Amino acid sequence: MYGVDLAEWYVAGRWVGLLDLIDGLPAACRLNEAIVNDPDAAAVIAKMPKPDTEWSPRVAEFDLKVHLLREILHAVQQNGQITIGAAGGKPSEIKPFPAPSTEVDRAIAALERQWAESFVTRFGFDAADI
Repeated sequence: MYGVDLAEWYVAGRWVGLLDLIDGLPAACRLNEAIVNDPDAAAVIAKMPKPDTEWSPRVAEFDLKVHLLREILHAVQQNGQITIGAAGGKPSEIKPFPAPSTEVDRAIAALERQWAESFVTRFGFDAADI
């Protein structure tokens, strides 16, 4: 079995390789647990600005099991909505659990937006009206 000697990488100054290795670790790893429980790291993280985009899982962590769990979660939420409605209540809107967002998704959205803009301009509307 082959292994990686991180001490050799450190001595050799292979910083990019080390950072790539660390970045490839799963979100649920001991390193990330140590980082969020370190007082100095927590202070730095707390001062960081909130991201502009909504969180979504990484593609590498969104396998078939996670996809199926997401579908089960949505089904359970819908059952709750149906129960509330059947009892005469007004169910609130369900916010779906996010899926990974990739450049392919953004490219498809851009193409759909271009098509919609060209479609509405045929009827005399402005693209800003969408």
